[in-house]
Amino acid sequence: MKERTSLLIITAKLAILFILLMIIGCIPEEKATAPKALQPTLPKMSQAKPKGIKITTMDIKELDTALKAGVPVIVKLGSDRCLPCRMMNPVMAELAVEQDGKAVFLNLDIYENRELAKEAGVMLIPTILFYDKHGKPKAKAEGGMSKEQLLKTIEDLELNK
Repeated sequence: MKERTSLLIITAKLAILFILLMIIGCIPEEKATAPKALQPTLPKMSQAKPKGIKITTMDIKELDTALKAGVPVIVKLGSDRCLPCRMMNPVMAELAVEQDGKAVFLNLDIYENRELAKEAGVMLIPTILFYDKHGKPKAKAEGGMSKEQLLKTIEDLELNK
């Protein structure tokens, strides 16, 4: 009985530690910067990228260009240190390919784009910003989203109007 109680206590402590590490890794730190080696990258899907798609970027100028493209823009603000942010990378990449020419999907590192994070009022990462085809902000969502949730949100917001 004593062994079982000890095992339960250890398991509970590990669970709490895991949750704390996830929370700490997903709340932007004001003075922290991500080393260049930890900046988000995705595997190359093909040598030629379809037009209108920028999957991962550190440069805020990419957002300015995308907002003038005449298509909806979905921006994920996150960090490579954040597990939910990393889990969304393949979702964003997949949607970028599927929605080629219909929308632009950007992954922006929050530590490299502090001004945008401040303007958007980012308190938790990942934060997803949704812009309509005219470049106007329509909505903000905090926390990770599945492919289905992203598609439903895009549809519900009517970003093409």
